[in-house]
Amino acid sequence: MKRNAAIDATLPLPGITRPVGRPRKANAMTNAQRQAIYRKRHKSVDVGESMTATIKRFAKHFDLTEDQITRELIRFALCNKNWMQTGFPLRSNEK
Repeated sequence: MKRNAAIDATLPLPGITRPVGRPRKANAMTNAQRQAIYRKRHKSVDVGESMTATIKRFAKHFDLTEDQITRELIRFALCNKNWMQTGFPLRSNEK
């Protein structure tokens, strides 16, 4: 493996350490902050307050996350009704 000549030519100063890599920005976010923003932006389903409360109650009762409960409720609705035949009650099927 070939070493960099500039590293070999530089003598380390006693008691002074230099950070490796790029300097951090003053307003840099933590990974947790970035993940929270991502989750907020990519929320899969927007429901009303009463449905949110019910989903939270189910999640607590069944010890699952709110996303898991929402997916299960959607899966249940898709498996138990022929939506192509019945349509949606809040939307007309006119084209």
